[in-house]
Amino acid sequence: MAKLGMTLRGVRELLGGGEIRGDEEFYCISVASLEKADPDCLSFVKNERNVEQARRSHAGALLTATPIEGFAGHQMIVEEPQEAFGRVLSQIAAGREAPSGVDPRAVIDPEAHVAAGAAIGPGAVLAKGASVGERVRIGANVYIGEGSSIGDDSVLYPNAVVLADVQVGKRVVIRSGSVIGADGYGYIQRDGRSVGVPQVGTVEISDDVEIGALTTIDRATVDATVIGARTKIGDMVHVGHNCQVGEDVLLLPTCLVSGSVKIGDKAILAGHAGTSDNLEIGAGAAIGGASVAFKDVAPGQTVWGVPAREKGLEMRIQAALKYLPEMLRDWRAAKSKG
Repeated sequence: MAKLGMTLRGVRELLGGGEIRGDEEFYCISVASLEKADPDCLSFVKNERNVEQARRSHAGALLTATPIEGFAGHQMIVEEPQEAFGRVLSQIAAGREAPSGVDPRAVIDPEAHVAAGAAIGPGAVLAKGASVGERVRIGANVYIGEGSSIGDDSVLYPNAVVLADVQVGKRVVIRSGSVIGADGYGYIQRDGRSVGVPQVGTVEISDDVEIGALTTIDRATVDATVIGARTKIGDMVHVGHNCQVGEDVLLLPTCLVSGSVKIGDKAILAGHAGTSDNLEIGAGAAIGGASVAFKDVAPGQTVWGVPAREKGLEMRIQAALKYLPEMLRDWRAAKSKG
């Protein structure tokens, strides 16, 4: 279980409020789900469907929106228990794998800039002209290429790679194994052979973006691949060269976004969704899980399937498919009768 080490009073101070019903000095050693919680754990009640489970839980303390009669432990009443629990988890995460100062095993070019409050882990490499802002945390074996900049309060987990001339904004999170700024997949045919076109553009990551593990975001051919502010990208996502991703976009794990795709603000690509290249996905649009869009998606539209169609139409098509064997049998019977 993840260690917390905080009293309920401390949790209330962290959250900026909350009504404690019980002992405010109760010490929460760790956090856990309702199912797995021990008497020294803090857990939370997501919604009314979990109330009965909460009553049976062995948790020592709960974050809950309404008091739960019959629960033997301590309770803290907050407006949004899940959001509050998330803030507690953020507090735990902030203390994990956090380097302190500049490790002597890091390799930092004399012409790189590291702010006084930044922390650099062992084996990290900062190339010529790289810049790291205040309170940035660079994990072990991270590579930051020539001329790239990392904005204040950002976190790069171990083995993340930011290649040359990439701009990363403030409060950005890049998780382990991700590569930002690799060459885009650019080839032309010459005499029956594929010949690479150099990709000399950049990648611009705006403020408050989060990027999951093993994700790749390719640099543009000549301009910039752009990820808008507050966009959240899951694990093993690929964003191709020249893409323009808007603000507050959700790219769930294993999405595949082909080159030169424009994605509007607050659009959603569900898990394993994909696109062909040069499309426009409108603001607020959604592409369902494992679906592939081969044409533009209008703002606010939800599409599903392969090829992706308007969701209602695709659902009707899927419902009709179960009748296809019977229809085929009847058609063959009618055809045989001439």
